[in-house]
Amino acid sequence: MMKYLVPISPENVNTLKQESETGPGYHVVSVELKDGRYFEQVVVSEGCVIEVRGHAEIPFEFREIVEMRLNHKIWNFRHPRRPKARAAAG
Repeated sequence: MMKYLVPISPENVNTLKQESETGPGYHVVSVELKDGRYFEQVVVSEGCVIEVRGHAEIPFEFREIVEMRLNHKIWNFRHPRRPKARAAAG
C-alpha cells in the first residue's frame, strides 16, 4: 500500500502556525467530516494530514473536513507497535 498526504485548508494551516506544536514539526488534531465521521488522533505537518491513528491510509479527502481542532493527544505514530517480549521461563 502506498501512503499519501491530504492537504488541509489555508485557514487551518494559519491557525496551527499560531499554536504550539505537539511534537517537533507536527500537531495532533481531531477531525470531523461532513458525513459525521470523527477522528480523534490525526497528525498534521507542513500543511498536510500525514497519519490517522488506526488507519494505514488516510480515510478522507481534504474537501470532506468540516472541522479541525488541536488536541495534542499524542501516540508514537512514527514507530509501529511492537509486541511485548515475554519473560524467559525458568
